[in-house]
Amino acid sequence: MILSQVDLRRAKKAGKIGFTPDLEENQWGEASIDLRLGFSFTKLEKVDGITLDVSKGLQALGQSNFYKTKELSQRNDFGDPESFILHPTNFVLAMTYESIRVPLNMIALVEGRSTYARVGLSMHQTAPWIQPGWSGPIILEIMNNGPMDIKLTPLIDRPCQITFFELKSPVPKKAGYGTRETDSYQDQRHPLKHPKAKKKL
Repeated sequence: MILSQVDLRRAKKAGKIGFTPDLEENQWGEASIDLRLGFSFTKLEKVDGITLDVSKGLQALGQSNFYKTKELSQRNDFGDPESFILHPTNFVLAMTYESIRVPLNMIALVEGRSTYARVGLSMHQTAPWIQPGWSGPIILEIMNNGPMDIKLTPLIDRPCQITFFELKSPVPKKAGYGTRETDSYQDQRHPLKHPKAKKKL
């Protein structure tokens, strides 16, 4: 069952789903919630002579010579909102401003919004599902497939939306996302630096 706005508001009020910071009224859709763009943008760097084996995870990319991250401010020195310019064919990892909490009896789906899709922006490549037990911001895998430079402004742009589905049976607490050693993205604060990886050092 897909949760409508009525269901979503009820679940949020009861503390079953969570959004931090809190949502603004214009983020509520008929059966989804728009998410604001955060301040962090990470671009992968081409490194000659390196072939990445993704089956072994992204630990190798935790080294800073494989990426560059830019943290924007809410306002620049002139008091204007600071933006990130994404050029045609370029790919960037961005984060939602909100951290999301998904209960064990639901799964969520993040998708791009139509306005952004119509100028060539995709919000994820192949990873739209937010698993039961998840907590943390969502990484957006943004690709500019269009012909023009596109300005992305934290807090102002709401490039994606999240939909919640109620599961027929809840996932057991011991099987929710974040319970396994391999669930390295839980409570992430950077797309390529994982909290669990830091604990091992």
